Amino acid sequence: MRRLLLVCAGIAAVVTAWTVAAFVQTAHAELATIPARVRRALRAERSPFVRLSQISPWLPLAAVAVEDRSFWTNPGVSLEGIARAALVDVASAAFAQGGSTITQELVRDQLLGYRKSLIRKAREAAYALLLTRMLPKREILTLYLNEVNYGNGAFGAYAASEAYFGVPPRRLTLAQSALLAGLPQDPAGLDPFQHPAAATTRRAEVLRALAAVGDISRQRAAAIARLPLGLSPAAPAA
Repeated sequence: MRRLLLVCAGIAAVVTAWTVAAFVQTAHAELATIPARVRRALRAERSPFVRLSQISPWLPLAAVAVEDRSFWTNPGVSLEGIARAALVDVASAAFAQGGSTITQELVRDQLLGYRKSLIRKAREAAYALLLTRMLPKREILTLYLNEVNYGNGAFGAYAASEAYFGVPPRRLTLAQSALLAGLPQDPAGLDPFQHPAAATTRRAEVLRALAAVGDISRQRAAAIARLPLGLSPAAPAA
């Protein structure tokens, strides 16, 4: 009996190892397509791909502060974020979409979609862990800023900068960057053209997040939060 149990355990271990290896191989192949997917989508929108050096430093700072404060140090997932989302699930008796890192959001946007299921969330976390081992953090953040939905048909930092302020992303101010960084949470509900009050409130949240991580002072955050949105979209092509 003991020998039979050992044989069964050995077979189970081999099957498990094979399954994991097959999953990792498939995941690597899918994840490797993300950079090309992002660039292809931008070409379809006739929008250029921009590097971090071509974006005002305020936008990546604001995105990290409000979306994923541990981005530069986490392995692709955040235990704190997962725990916080789990508490929301328990309190609301519903399955929450929260707790995702920037890396998870990139994976979800490009590969996995938004279907609410534990299996999809588990794949999202596993893919994010693998992607962090495949690409440098700066490249992951660059891809995210080039593909995220800012609303009004603006996908990526270049399109959003032009759509809301009529400037290239390298010229974004702190106030403008804070507004843009907050929009992906709810692009339609926070549309600054249609819902300026909600967009202003969200911008203030982003500014407070920047202050909380020490990127700006609380006094500066409060002062900028009182400024008008200053929308100035690019004129449509003739």
